[in-house]
Amino acid sequence: MRNVIEINELKKTYSNGFCALKGISLSVKEGEILGLIGKNGAGKSTTIRILLNLINQTSGEVKINGFDPRKDIKLINSFTSFVPSEVSYYGGLRVKDIINYSMRISNVKDYEKANRLYEYLEINPERKIDELSLGNRKKVSIIQALIKSPTVIILDEPTSGLDPLIQEKLFHLLMKEKKNGTSILLSSHNLQEVEKYCDRVAIIKDGNLIEVAEIDKFKSDVLNVTYTKDGKEYKMIWGNSIHDLLKELTKINPDTLEIKKPSIEEEFMKHYEED
Repeated sequence: MRNVIEINELKKTYSNGFCALKGISLSVKEGEILGLIGKNGAGKSTTIRILLNLINQTSGEVKINGFDPRKDIKLINSFTSFVPSEVSYYGGLRVKDIINYSMRISNVKDYEKANRLYEYLEINPERKIDELSLGNRKKVSIIQALIKSPTVIILDEPTSGLDPLIQEKLFHLLMKEKKNGTSILLSSHNLQEVEKYCDRVAIIKDGNLIEVAEIDKFKSDVLNVTYTKDGKEYKMIWGNSIHDLLKELTKINPDTLEIKKPSIEEEFMKHYEED
């Protein structure tokens, strides 16, 4: 499976001397959702801004479908969509004014698709932007991103401001795009959605790429067992059969019991708590 987004030895140092990226290398494959996770200031947004040619790297190389954003951004924009974490529009415009304008500059005339998205995401196209909540403005951005049927989608905290139902609807739409071969880079603080929908995850810390791994790595047969007995809490990692675990717990006869599989959140916290 070919790489659609390629990032090689990417470094970014700002004029104040702060080094935001320290030589990261990663890729997003065709038809894949890659989750990009890390604390605030880890380098996620800097990476995205370089991909979109909003800022220039200090060194290193990025390619989208083989094109360099510094030289070919107009071409890249023709097949790439972006949903930012914070959305800002002219307040006096109506929702449909923005979407219609987006369709014109993308040479798209699929008004039926626009109407389906308005209905599915529950937004009135006649409403003015300054009448909308944060979540509804985010919906406009999502419709903008999807209306031209992109082959690459970059998302920076796309579910912030959205209620849980619309979050589910967004990922339903993204999974449909993925089935059609679209490559998706998802930067998110919501580790549960990363674990649920991403194929791989990249963990960034202090401008360094700590780990890139298949999500299935975090879905192992190992179990984290926590129980209390006589007022004391005990923890163990269980890698044997469930039958053997039940026999062991029968011997212990715990007062309370919690059994769960390791999550991506625990892996994330492990990296960030090493300091």
